[in-house]
Amino acid sequence: MEAEKIHILRKAEEFARSVHENDASGHDWWHVKRVSRLARMLAVFEGANAFLCELASLLHDVADEKLNDSKEAAIGRLEAWMAQAGVDRDDRAHILSIIANMSYAGGTGAGMTTLEGKIVQDADRLDALGAIGIARTFAYSGWKGQKIYDPSIMPRDHMTRDEYRKGESTAINHFDEKLLKLKDLMNTDAARLLAEGRHQGMQYFRKAFDNEWELGNEAYLRESPLFRGKVSCVHVAFDTSTAGSLRISLRSRPDELVIVLDGNLMVGPLPDAERLYESFAERIRWYEERYNGLTADEWKLIQLEAAIRWEVWPEQLTAVPCFIWAGDSAKELLGLRRLLSHLPGHPELYHVNATEVLHQRNPDIRYKNTGEITPCELQKVLDLPDGIMRLSVEDQERYRQDWFRLLGENGTLRILQNGELITVPESYYDEEILKAVYRVEARFGHFRKSARVVGEVIGSAEIDTGDSFIEYRVRHLINEGALVYEGSLDAMRNYSVSLVDSGNPDQQSESHHRLAGIVKLRTLLGELAEINLRERSIIEQLKGINWRDLDLGLPNMPADYADKGMPALLQQLILTQQPHDRNRVELIEKLVQVMQTMMESEEK
Repeated sequence: MEAEKIHILRKAEEFARSVHENDASGHDWWHVKRVSRLARMLAVFEGANAFLCELASLLHDVADEKLNDSKEAAIGRLEAWMAQAGVDRDDRAHILSIIANMSYAGGTGAGMTTLEGKIVQDADRLDALGAIGIARTFAYSGWKGQKIYDPSIMPRDHMTRDEYRKGESTAINHFDEKLLKLKDLMNTDAARLLAEGRHQGMQYFRKAFDNEWELGNEAYLRESPLFRGKVSCVHVAFDTSTAGSLRISLRSRPDELVIVLDGNLMVGPLPDAERLYESFAERIRWYEERYNGLTADEWKLIQLEAAIRWEVWPEQLTAVPCFIWAGDSAKELLGLRRLLSHLPGHPELYHVNATEVLHQRNPDIRYKNTGEITPCELQKVLDLPDGIMRLSVEDQERYRQDWFRLLGENGTLRILQNGELITVPESYYDEEILKAVYRVEARFGHFRKSARVVGEVIGSAEIDTGDSFIEYRVRHLINEGALVYEGSLDAMRNYSVSLVDSGNPDQQSESHHRLAGIVKLRTLLGELAEINLRERSIIEQLKGINWRDLDLGLPNMPADYADKGMPALLQQLILTQQPHDRNRVELIEKLVQVMQTMMESEEK
C-alpha cells in the first residue's frame, strides 16, 4: 500500500479514537478497530480495495445517527475531516455512500451497491454476532436505559426506521429483532462462513438464558423468551434421551414444547410432595451412600434440578393439552403416576405408550423404554390413529392412587412385572449379576472388568435401572463375599471381578455361597440342554441328506464315499449317540431336582 494511503489510515485511526474513546454504548474505539481489521481481511479474500474497506470501517460510526444529536452535522464534520486528510474526492464520495447505507435500521436499510460497501457492512455485522455481539447488545441496552428482559414486552416483527430506533424493547428481544437475522444478510461468502459459528453461539446463549429463566419459574410458559405465546401443547418425557428424540421428530411443529421431568424413580426413596424437604434429603443420602462415579455435590445437583422441575411444571401443564410419553418401562410409568398425583382432573391429558404401539406393529421388536426409540419411529407413533390414548378422569385417578400405594410401601427399588409396578428388595437383581459374571467367564481366578459385567446384566435382561444401580450391587456382592475383585472400587472402570471359588468358604457368606452355587448350576443346566437340543437337530439334518446326489459330478472320490459308506457311518453315529443322549437327559433331570432343592432351601 502506498505511503500516502498508510498515512491517511493512521490519521483516520486517531480521528476515530478521539470520537469513540469514551463511548459506553458498544460502539467504542475497540469496536471500530475490530471492524477495520475484519474488513481488511475480508477485502483480501474477496478481491476488494483494501484501503477503501479499512478507511470506511474506521469512519463508519462517526456519523451514526443513534450516536449523534444531528446526523447532518456529523456528516459535515466527517466530510471536512476527509478533505483535510487528503482523501481523494471519488473515495470520499464512495465512503459517504457506504456509511449512509450501513445501518440495519430495523431491516429497512438499503442494500450496498459496491463490493467495498458489502465488505464493510459484513465486518460491522460480524462484530454484532457471537460473544462480542452479546456483550455489545447488553452494553447498548444499558446505555439506552432498556431492560435486560421483560415478558410483557414482545419482540417486534416489522418496524419503521423510527420505530426501530425509539420503540420500547429489551436486550433479549434484540436477538429476535435483529441479531439472529444477520447471518442470512451477509453479502460475501467469507463473511457468511464466519457468521455461522457466531450465530450458533448466540443461539446457545439465548437457550441458556431461557433455561435459567425456567428454573423455579411457575409461570415459565407465559414468560419464556423462546416460547411465550407460542405453545399449543406440551410433550412430557421422563429422560433426556426421549426428550432429545422427540424434539427432532417435532421439528416441523415449533408450537409443541418438549419438557423433561427426570429423576430415576425406579431406585431410591420416592419423593413425597407432603414432606418434600425430608424425602429430598433421604433421596440424596441414599444416592451418596450407594453410588460411585460422582461427588456428593454432583449427585445433589442432579437431584436438585430434577426436584425443582417437578415442583414448578405440573401446575403449568393444566393450562395446555399435555402428552405424556410413558412406555412399558418402570421408570416411565412411575413418572406418569407421579405427574398425575400433581394434576387433578386435567381436561386434555394423553398417554403415549410408544414401546407397546411399535411392538404391536412388529412383534419381533421390544424396546425397554421410549429413550431407545429413534425420532423416525416416534414420528410414526404420532401419526398412527391408535398411537395416542386420552386419559379419562377415572384413568387419572387410578394412576394417582397407584402412586400413593407405591409411596406408602416405602421401598427403594421398583420394577415392572406382568404389567404392574411392584416394590422389591434392593437385592432383586443380585442373581442376574452373578449369572452375568459366570457368563463372561469371570471365575476360577479369571477376572473381568466390572463395566463389562454391568453391560452384560443390562443387555441380557429387561433391566432399566441404569448402570449405577447395578454397579452398586456388584460392590455389595463383593462386600458380602460372593465376588472377589482386583483394582480400586472408586469407579466402575477401575476394578475387575470374579466369582468366589465355591470350594473356599472363607471368601463368602453362607447365603451368597448358596446363591453362587445356584447360579452356576442354572447356567450349566442351560448349557447342557442347549447342547442336547443342538445335537438332535444336527442328527435330523444329517438323516435328510441324499448321499447319492452329493456324489454326482465329483471325480476321484473314495469307493466307499457313496451309498454304502456314509449312511453306514451315520447309522453308527446315531447308535452311539442314543445312549449318550439318554444319559444326558437323565443327568439334566437330576440336576433340575438338585437345583429345585437348593432354591427351596435358599428361600427358607
